Amino acid sequence: MRIYFACLLTTYLCYSSLRKRSLSKSGALAAAFVGLSTASNDNLMFVAVLLAFFVSSTYWTKYQAREKKKIDPSFEKSSRRDWKQVLCNGGLGSVISLIYQYNFDGCRPEDMTAEQRRLMVLLTWAYIAFYACCAADTWASELGALSSNWPVLVTTLSPVPPGTNGAISKLGMLSSFAGGAAVGLAADIALWIQYFGAYRSGAMPKIPYNMLGSLLGTLGSLLDSLLGATIQASYLVKRQAVSDLSASELRQMGDVKLIAGRNIVSNNMVNVLSSVSTTAIAILVLKALL
Repeated sequence: MRIYFACLLTTYLCYSSLRKRSLSKSGALAAAFVGLSTASNDNLMFVAVLLAFFVSSTYWTKYQAREKKKIDPSFEKSSRRDWKQVLCNGGLGSVISLIYQYNFDGCRPEDMTAEQRRLMVLLTWAYIAFYACCAADTWASELGALSSNWPVLVTTLSPVPPGTNGAISKLGMLSSFAGGAAVGLAADIALWIQYFGAYRSGAMPKIPYNMLGSLLGTLGSLLDSLLGATIQASYLVKRQAVSDLSASELRQMGDVKLIAGRNIVSNNMVNVLSSVSTTAIAILVLKALL
């Protein structure tokens, strides 16, 4: 039954995203892998968190699209996520889900050993941390771009044009906190619905994942900004901030000014580094507490 549910849900989401131009064809194929590896999990928390991230990120990406296009002319193209973007924002989560299924598929917390329960909590914690970071970064980018004031560079706190990598704003920071909290809240609701008995009996620890998500999401968003301001280059072209330009593109544009960072990695790699780092930090913190 679960595999049928996973196939139906994944097919619907991929088809809907293609129609709404939220995903490219390659992005839809990558999303199918992420969806199937997650929705087939018997722990409802995994699919609840994925849906919270996917639905909210899609909505905020399309929100006030005309205003965003004025700020960034390439917005329409960048808003259609390809396979690289999908895997950067879902690949590690899928791996964690598959590891969880391998170890705990069909298992009840009440029947697990103490060591098994610790591993279960560890994987749950890591999964929420990963998607909290991804959601926080997406919410901050999509809503922070609409701020009425120019953002400031996270390393110098000096004003920079909207769209500059590593730039932060009050609206962006509040959005990152809310994005992480939304992921954590989805996890809390799903876990309490499915494992209410285990929580009451003490077989599962009562962890406020909504607060965990907000804190880790904000941390991940700040890490993303720090990396974007240092190892990803942002340029000023015709009074607009752009990034991820090749050497040939820079030569063709002529009048290009470096705003911040160095041209070492792409935006996709910054996303991977920040989300993986946030997940690793969350795991280390939990291990210190257990």
